[in-house]
Amino acid sequence: MPPLKYVRDVLVFAPCYIALDWASYIDPVGPFNITPWNPQAGLAIVWLLLGGLHYAPAVLVTIIAADTLVRHAPGGYFISFLTSVTLAGGYTAMAMVLRELVANTGLRSSRHLTRFVGVVLAGTAIIGAAFVGALRGADLLGATPLPSAWVRFWIGDAVGVLVTAPLLLAVADPERRAGMLALARRPETLLQAMVLVGTIWLIFFGLGGDPRHHFYALFLPLIWIAARGGMNGAIVATAFVQLGVVAGIHAESTPDLPVLEIQALVAALTLTGLYLGMMVDERQRAADSLRQALRLAAAGDMAGAIAHELNQPLTALANYGQSALMLSAKGEATQVPVVVARMLAEAERASEVVRRLRDFFRAGSTHLERLGAEDLLATVQRIGQQVIGTRPVALEVQSEPDLPPLYVDRLQIELVIRNILVNAVEALDKETPAERRISVRLRRESLEQLGLVFVDSGPGIGPDVRERLFEPFVSGKPTGMGLGLAISRAIAEAHGGALEARSSAHGEFHLVLPCMQSA
Repeated sequence: MPPLKYVRDVLVFAPCYIALDWASYIDPVGPFNITPWNPQAGLAIVWLLLGGLHYAPAVLVTIIAADTLVRHAPGGYFISFLTSVTLAGGYTAMAMVLRELVANTGLRSSRHLTRFVGVVLAGTAIIGAAFVGALRGADLLGATPLPSAWVRFWIGDAVGVLVTAPLLLAVADPERRAGMLALARRPETLLQAMVLVGTIWLIFFGLGGDPRHHFYALFLPLIWIAARGGMNGAIVATAFVQLGVVAGIHAESTPDLPVLEIQALVAALTLTGLYLGMMVDERQRAADSLRQALRLAAAGDMAGAIAHELNQPLTALANYGQSALMLSAKGEATQVPVVVARMLAEAERASEVVRRLRDFFRAGSTHLERLGAEDLLATVQRIGQQVIGTRPVALEVQSEPDLPPLYVDRLQIELVIRNILVNAVEALDKETPAERRISVRLRRESLEQLGLVFVDSGPGIGPDVRERLFEPFVSGKPTGMGLGLAISRAIAEAHGGALEARSSAHGEFHLVLPCMQSA
């Protein structure tokens, strides 16, 4: 690293570390650095984690300077040097372990958060034991029991790192930083901050008595913030709470204020907020991934329908092209413009299919059009024959008389029909060839809806399977993704209709779609 950059970074880090050490020097055990809140430890660990372990000598010099300026090296310069080496070495070791265990310093998964918390709790406990042991060895703890001094140091460093480090890591991470800036611009955030300030005031001043007895009230706004803002909101809220608690401790006139116990409650509050925020983030990411998977699955399932839609105009284009060549060869040029006009019409038809597909996957939009009952039955017959192929399956298509036309997106409804017929054909694989039948009947459901009833001669759908049949990733087929019926129901409901599997001795699906009202 260039020397000038190293010096510049140290000149930024050292004053910040010393300022945090001075601001958090509250309720100490004797004149030493055993206080219930040590945010400067979090600053040192994050600097080493993000900047590199070559900053360890600068951290050691800064800790010695802070001990001299804030506490005036009460144990002498040798003890100051010994304890500073203990702290600097411990923070460097924690940064090294975090570099190995936490690949993403933005803390974007429960696994990374758990590793971070585990390293912080274990590391601060070991550092505390070494620090307090050095003071005990020099007989500088006085009447303070060794376990009591160790617990105080452990809680102080642990809370300091758990509150400060996630905030600094979030500020250093571009994605989290952008998320926190977005939260700051929301009007709800101002209301949440006001509720936090009001709750802290109530705990320390408004309600009176021991603040520990009312500390539980802080969990309510923290849960609200974490549920609405996720990890970003929880990180900012816990830092806000810690600053408010420190301000309340400074302003509290009670001499025997249980600072250590309050900070232990802050630790519990911080862990609750961080894990709740992480769960909210992971739930949101899972929902986003599911939506993306559904869209990709829809693309795959619609590929068959699109291929058949494009096959007709492309085949017609090829035929018209050959006709144009034959007419030109025979010298019958007067007929060529007619053929070219038909070619252009087929090209426009193919373009329309592609355009509608693009609009559907961009915004989920539909292209509603009039579709006659006879055309719908012909579509069912055509798709059914394509799906059945050479299998020995009988297909019957029937309709009630005088039905009005439907008002649907033809392309999407063909996908739904295809999914239902594919499931029906596959349900018949174990039946004897003579008994393999699929019946499709179009009937009126109401003045505004028609229904397509699909019945196959298969074994039917059990009640346990039927309850979850339309859930994403639930499939009764070994190779199925469990998305076809989920997408089909979503399309039917987007049209204002429905898709249901009925209880029956055989497989039975009801597809309800909107229709044009009769005059």
